[in-house]
Amino acid sequence: MYKVYFALLALIAIATVSASVASRQMVIAQVETDTPAHFVLSNRASQTTILPFKILLKQNNLDVLEEIFWEVSDPKSDAYGKFMTKNEIDMLTGASDETVKAVTQWLFASGLTKFDFMVSADYIQVRTTVNKIEKLLNAQFYDYVSASTGNLRTRINGRAYIPFDLAEHIDFIVGLSEFIEDPKMNIQTIPGAKKPVRANARKAADLTITPAVIKNYYGVPASQVATNDANYQSIAAFGDYFSMGALNYFGKTYKISNVRVNRQGPNCFNENCDQMESDLDIQYSTAMGLNVSTLFINHANGEWVLDWAIQIADASPLPMITSLSYGFSEIEQCVLTNECTTVGYSNLQYVERSNVAFQKLGLMGMSILVSAGDDGAPSFFYASGNCPLDASKYCPLGGCASSSTQCPSVTISYAANNTVCVFPGGTGNPTCGNILNQEGSAALNQFISANKKCKVSIEQDSQQNYHIHSNCACSSLNTITHSGFKVSGYTYSESNGAMFYPDFPTSSPYVTSVGATQILSMSQPEIVCSISTGAIITGGGGFSNVQPQPAYQEPSVNNYLQQNVNLPPAGTYNTSGRAYPDITFVGHAYSIAYTGSDSDTCPCQLGNVDGTSCSSPTLAGLFSLVNDKLLNAGKSQLGFLNPMLYQAQENQPSVFHDITTGDISCNRAYCCEYGFHATQGYDAASGLGSINFPQFQNYVLSLK
Repeated sequence: MYKVYFALLALIAIATVSASVASRQMVIAQVETDTPAHFVLSNRASQTTILPFKILLKQNNLDVLEEIFWEVSDPKSDAYGKFMTKNEIDMLTGASDETVKAVTQWLFASGLTKFDFMVSADYIQVRTTVNKIEKLLNAQFYDYVSASTGNLRTRINGRAYIPFDLAEHIDFIVGLSEFIEDPKMNIQTIPGAKKPVRANARKAADLTITPAVIKNYYGVPASQVATNDANYQSIAAFGDYFSMGALNYFGKTYKISNVRVNRQGPNCFNENCDQMESDLDIQYSTAMGLNVSTLFINHANGEWVLDWAIQIADASPLPMITSLSYGFSEIEQCVLTNECTTVGYSNLQYVERSNVAFQKLGLMGMSILVSAGDDGAPSFFYASGNCPLDASKYCPLGGCASSSTQCPSVTISYAANNTVCVFPGGTGNPTCGNILNQEGSAALNQFISANKKCKVSIEQDSQQNYHIHSNCACSSLNTITHSGFKVSGYTYSESNGAMFYPDFPTSSPYVTSVGATQILSMSQPEIVCSISTGAIITGGGGFSNVQPQPAYQEPSVNNYLQQNVNLPPAGTYNTSGRAYPDITFVGHAYSIAYTGSDSDTCPCQLGNVDGTSCSSPTLAGLFSLVNDKLLNAGKSQLGFLNPMLYQAQENQPSVFHDITTGDISCNRAYCCEYGFHATQGYDAASGLGSINFPQFQNYVLSLK
């Protein structure tokens, strides 16, 4: 297939191409005149700036790809574990010669040379100057500055076009208009908030999680070390980089050796990138997967999970396990503007194309583990906040001046553009930010003044999150209008937005979603990780709104729904959607090493962190140990895990520790009245449970 592409390129380059861009054009990407959330529009981009982007070509035989994927992933199939090579998959799904010819001819006719782009099986990687790209796409590029990091992003302003007759050949283009650097931002500052009373969000008596504690609790033999040189695992990062000094300090502290790491991607130490996420990922994936070679890949600002999936597929050798500790709302995957408004590129397109890429990786033998999120069922960033807050769990992180409230939320509406902010639960949503940055804040302060008799006030908790205190019920509060903004006590209405916001890629049916638990003591069973039980995050979970429920989990999910254990109101979640997480693992009070100075070298110190970004890489390291056993026995690696996991629950339930206590009704700051609760068997709070390592390993070895 590649030889054909190169031959086509040669023929096109030699030929005299004089055809101009078709007069009929279609919009392929768009950034509205309003500056995207959390970015500031700067100047026209330099014409000599080099900019990379990908033209995603139409793929073929995707129905066949999926059919083979399920057969190879099903332990009941004769094809189980019989993986394909990348070349075989490319031959099956790659773009047609006609498509490659049409698109490359357009590139050449628009002034690009063979040095400006590279053709792959189903996409074209372009890397050239802004001057050439503006002519190619009839677009204008500007520099944008991130409000949180100060980093520069070069993106279109307005629309980008392609010839209309290329619509049948091009799926969409990534790299022109994404602003994914800041998917999770700080809450907007609200005038008039009381200073918080600082409080420790983590209980002093909590059990600190270390590599030794994990192995002891889950039954992992302390002496089990990987020995097969073919074994390979990886960690994906996005604008994040780990410190080698912190990794060495962690290893020295906890007596961990046999750590082998290969780093790839941009080193962003000097670009205000985060470090702690990657420190956590690499420290625990290598501590669990002792002596397993580990690939760490960071991606440049603006790249996202589809870029990762495309890049990792070319890795040689291909990692057998990958952990991703990233994700955000599945309805915001196009990440173009404040409300994801775009022409020619939707969130569903991005999700579907990514899912195809995940299938390809699974067919090549990779297990993809993804953190289920840290904001429970309600979510936080990009969520509407339209979930009635539980007044009995006021200010769950502590630090507020008051200990209770009768009205935890208010609604701020703006009739001029028909927008609504549910405060404070919706403050992670850009719409709330826009309202509060206008006269909405002044209206909120007038609302407080109009309800002095009820002692309404805005308070802050230990993590600077805002809370509404009131001695009166919401229905008893006076409604005010100021400069077109209406503020009233909150009552639930479907028109104010969805109650739950599932995350992607963890909601993909083609990855293994990993939730989080808390270990209270070595002798007690785990509970679901939640801020209501002393953690500083709440494990994610729920049901996808756009991805159907896969067959492998239907019996388990149906049983869960039929039990009807404290389920949310009907219609607030998609019972036919993909349910997640699939499994869970401890995600609270991990001890990690970090530099505190965005440096690759120490001095270093230890600190405790929470998150499903703890559970996923740790579990990935343990699965690498299982892969090592398989490889040494002459068997294939695990591959896509989910069909095997759900069959294991049916055939040998003791493979899992069933989690039956806790819920994911809270996010990282607020607790809703509704969510998903743990119960016997599968549930949307803890999945199938956490693994009993020795039994899980023996079960897997018996299958292959």
